[in-house]
Amino acid sequence: MLRNIDLKRLKLFKQVADCGGLSAAETSLNINLPAISSHLTALETSLGLRLCERGRKGFRLTSEGQSVLTACNRLFSALEDFHAEVSAVNDKVSGHLRIGIVDNTTTDKNCDVINALEQLKSQSRDLEINIDIDKPFELERAVIDEKLDIAIGPFHITHPAIDQFALYRERVSLFAGSTHKIFKSNQPVLLTDLIGLDYVTRGYLRESQVVEQHVSLNSCASAQSLEGIAMLLLTGNYLGYLPDHYALSGTFHGTLRAVMPDTFSYEAEFKAITRKNKPHSRSVSALLKLLVNKE
Repeated sequence: MLRNIDLKRLKLFKQVADCGGLSAAETSLNINLPAISSHLTALETSLGLRLCERGRKGFRLTSEGQSVLTACNRLFSALEDFHAEVSAVNDKVSGHLRIGIVDNTTTDKNCDVINALEQLKSQSRDLEINIDIDKPFELERAVIDEKLDIAIGPFHITHPAIDQFALYRERVSLFAGSTHKIFKSNQPVLLTDLIGLDYVTRGYLRESQVVEQHVSLNSCASAQSLEGIAMLLLTGNYLGYLPDHYALSGTFHGTLRAVMPDTFSYEAEFKAITRKNKPHSRSVSALLKLLVNKE
């Protein structure tokens, strides 16, 4: 029979498996490799199973380890459901709330997530909150796979297994860095001035289609994060799209300038998404109510 300590070790094993190895899980678990290895060995002894191969040849789950991981996923999902049901009975917010959100949203005055989380936490000291920062399609997949309870981002095409709730709109514009010739020019920028200029795309958005409606740029670089795009823009070699609230924040001290914003700007709709046909936990319902005034 599993003891309480074994549940903690099962959680550790799941984290190691999800990360793809002991070294990769070291940071998220906040314990060193010898301790992780010791806990895994103790769990294997308790279960009487060899869960994974680990060593110089790398990390690999055994067939028994894969079966245990599948059982772990069911177990922890059931525990989350248990916490949700107990919270509902007690009429209190508690348990574990797993949130996903895209990067660099904190400078957007339209984003009310911080205020909502502050209010949510004030309702219960027992609520454990975990936040993952990732790309929209990764967040959507994590919600579908029930690895996240709720995700927030500019989701364009959603899976039929997803419920979505409109939150706010983010203005996004084409920018140039301070050493770019477009930035330094004292003359009004014309469409013809942009033809053939190097352009950096954000991998998960279709911003290049907005540009191509007006002018042909040279799409020769890409980045999956806003910081990556900003870094390339600051070299003075590229144009690229960034949210206005981010590019015009004090972080960049006026080193980025919008290029023909009346032409090269658009609004990205941010939404909250949850798994369809899965009852919301009390914490998810409370967060949605704070964000979109919906249960």
